[in-house]
Amino acid sequence: MRMLSQSSVELISRVDVNEVEVIRLLGSGGFGSVFEAMHKNCKVAMKRFHTNTRNKKAAMQSFEAEVHHEVLSLKHPNIVRVLGTNAARSLEEQPFIIMEFVSSRNLQHVLDDADEKVDFKRRVTFAYEVALALEYVHDNNIAHLDLKPANVLIAPDGSCKLADFGCCQIIQERPNTPSRSYLTGTYAYRAPELLKGESPTFKADVFSLGICLWQFWTREIPYKLQNHQIVIFRVVACNLRPEIPEGNDVDNRYRELMTSSWNGNPEERPSMTEVVNLLKVLVTRNNGLVDKCEACGKESLCVPMLCPEAQSYLRLEETKRSFLALQPQRKNGTADPDRLTDQI
Repeated sequence: MRMLSQSSVELISRVDVNEVEVIRLLGSGGFGSVFEAMHKNCKVAMKRFHTNTRNKKAAMQSFEAEVHHEVLSLKHPNIVRVLGTNAARSLEEQPFIIMEFVSSRNLQHVLDDADEKVDFKRRVTFAYEVALALEYVHDNNIAHLDLKPANVLIAPDGSCKLADFGCCQIIQERPNTPSRSYLTGTYAYRAPELLKGESPTFKADVFSLGICLWQFWTREIPYKLQNHQIVIFRVVACNLRPEIPEGNDVDNRYRELMTSSWNGNPEERPSMTEVVNLLKVLVTRNNGLVDKCEACGKESLCVPMLCPEAQSYLRLEETKRSFLALQPQRKNGTADPDRLTDQI
């Protein structure tokens, strides 16, 4: 995967508000509104931050998060691309950002539309594309921290694009980095450790994706009509999660991924790469492309998280790679794989 580089940062331009023609309102959130607009004869989306919000500090930090140079450098087919900003330093300067225009339709709209068919293949595809975006984000040391269907836009070709990085944080290598607790996403999707005020990690996004997996399956709003303060308490203290439907209309691996992703212990949740691996397998199966597992030989869809044989297989392969780096080189510059296997 492409990692961040300084050259990619230079592609971001500063935009003068007079160059932007607002066409129509697309939607509003807690800190700003999004408009369809034109910029130099190109259709774009413009997010303009509210200047009259009560929590000015939170609004400004949300803007700063979205225009952080590492966030601006993200470039992935499943992420909405930020094109420019006016680089405002205060709300009085009316901060805004310019993004690629995707559509006015998001994943929540799809789930709410009773006429829209969402079968197992489609819900797995939703999850896979969102997980790919998050894996890339995590590879660049960023946690999104506000994953929910409303923050996933649907492109004209039907693909998903992750949006709204206003709550994101750069994950530091050192532990106990102070977190902005008031910028950690919508409570129904928020990991319990964040609800307790702990510093965010990548595993917080995994938890949010687990809640989204449930929503893709049920098409219901999590904890609908329940008092949010009671929900927060019970998620933290009683391990409350959305009720899992009965029936066999979903693959067991999907169900297991969902429940492991929303595990109360962040260490017990899979990494986003493990999530991607499993969802890729499910997408492959639903496209009629079934491969045999290299580890156990079954015509199944084993992945390291769920298949013990695959875990052992990958450990052996990792050991081989480690030894490979230490082996005497052949004349052509490579180690002898036969000698390597014998030593292992």
